Amino acid sequence: MSQALQHDDAPVTISAFDEFLDGQRDHHPWELVDGRIVAMTNPSERHEQIVANLGAPLKLLTDERHCRVYFGGMRIQRSDNVHAIYKPRPDLVVRRGGESTRNYVTDPLVVVEVLSPSTIDIDRGEKLRFYKSLPTLVHLILAYQDQMRIEHYAKRDTGWQFEALTAATDQLVLDAVGFEVTLETIYFGVTAGS
Repeated sequence: MSQALQHDDAPVTISAFDEFLDGQRDHHPWELVDGRIVAMTNPSERHEQIVANLGAPLKLLTDERHCRVYFGGMRIQRSDNVHAIYKPRPDLVVRRGGESTRNYVTDPLVVVEVLSPSTIDIDRGEKLRFYKSLPTLVHLILAYQDQMRIEHYAKRDTGWQFEALTAATDQLVLDAVGFEVTLETIYFGVTAGS
């Protein structure tokens, strides 16, 4: 379950968040959302299956296109500004380009969040607004783990276009990286609704 740590009204900056992370003795996952330090829950098997089913073929294809795919360990910042108040940690990130020495990304092309009942409000609220404000982001995918449902936001010349995919034969198309996959593949081995 996601849980914010601070209880005062002053937002936490990336600089303070990074200091907080440096002081942690364990490797528990944390993220910074709208100036709040949020504890991330341990993923369920269903969550990890969805990430792997989508991430593995995405990585294989995009490696050939000089992209990098990160599985849940890379946080996103809008820029190098340490006074900003967002540094979320999505389930999958794709960016174009070579190796970087930073522990965060400022140029994502694709972001995937796998939703759970305890995180859905944050993922579809503050984090969705933050992701949609990123200048390089082209595809934002919200994958439900309790049902076969993908919400795909694609940036077009006219703004953000939304589509909901719910059938096994529906295709998720990420044209920015030349990738297509069916929901049947994304949800392979996942029993929805249980």
